[in-house]
Amino acid sequence: MAQQRGANVTIIFDTETTFKTTPGTPDAMVLPYSTESIRLNRNLIESKTIRSTRNPQMPGRGKVDVGGDINFELSPQCGRLLKHIFGDYVKTGSSAPYTHTYKIGDLPAGMVIEKQFKDLATPKFFQYNGCKINQFKCGVKPEGMIDCSVSVMGAKETIADASFDTTPTDIGHKPFDGFSGSVKQGGAAIGIVTDFNFTLDNTLDGDTYVLDGTGERYSMAEGKVKLEGSIQVIFDSLTLYNLAIGHTETSLELNFTFGDGLGGSAGNEKLSFCFDEIIFKPQAPVVSGPTGLQVEMPFQAFYNDDADASACRAILLSPISTF
Repeated sequence: MAQQRGANVTIIFDTETTFKTTPGTPDAMVLPYSTESIRLNRNLIESKTIRSTRNPQMPGRGKVDVGGDINFELSPQCGRLLKHIFGDYVKTGSSAPYTHTYKIGDLPAGMVIEKQFKDLATPKFFQYNGCKINQFKCGVKPEGMIDCSVSVMGAKETIADASFDTTPTDIGHKPFDGFSGSVKQGGAAIGIVTDFNFTLDNTLDGDTYVLDGTGERYSMAEGKVKLEGSIQVIFDSLTLYNLAIGHTETSLELNFTFGDGLGGSAGNEKLSFCFDEIIFKPQAPVVSGPTGLQVEMPFQAFYNDDADASACRAILLSPISTF
């Protein structure tokens, strides 16, 4: 029998219009990834019954817990995934370049995610319905690809003999790297950042099990977003530290640019993450050795009175019209 190869596992995904229900007319996209851990977990519950024997009784079934992480490299082709990270989405432009703007809002009804095991003698397709993104993490360094991950929470697993969409769209994958990144603080370019990390947490409520004979989550409401991160910078002044000590509001903008960054054609895209209102946490530099010092500056992003009304915005300039 043929062993399934990891390199030959395709993941596709689509947006549900009804929670836990695969769209009747699917429009799936291929999802490039590096590793993943999405699966069904169900505990075995030990019986407490005392019988006239020391042997254990057959265990009962626990709740169905679908979830896991998808690790991927950030690219200008990740627009559909951003919809499910942020929730609020607007596209402008009638022809290329298109501006895709994502803000914090109500998440879509859900996603259906499918893992395709096509090396098996009888190919199998593991389908996960009612999936939502609980957390999005992004880590940026001056060298290498931009490593990201999404933590997914879902409702049910189905093992099918055929894909729910036999003609998914593959829009390609050209990942950004550290060389394509730049940072602004307070609206001005800042050239001393050596590391930029942030986490957007949708605080999903996954404890929504009911007595309906399925053991699956009934719903998955999102809560108040938690958005925090940190930058590590070359320690050459007290400018950022004074902002932290003074509890002074500022902003951060993380940009990734290919070519001219205007979005008119492939190879000229731009993706920006805008944190319009942040507060740095005071954290003084420490001496860890004789070489040049760096300082980590944790921050929290929030929405108070900024005109764009979102603790974080993602803006993608792209020749792709539809995600």
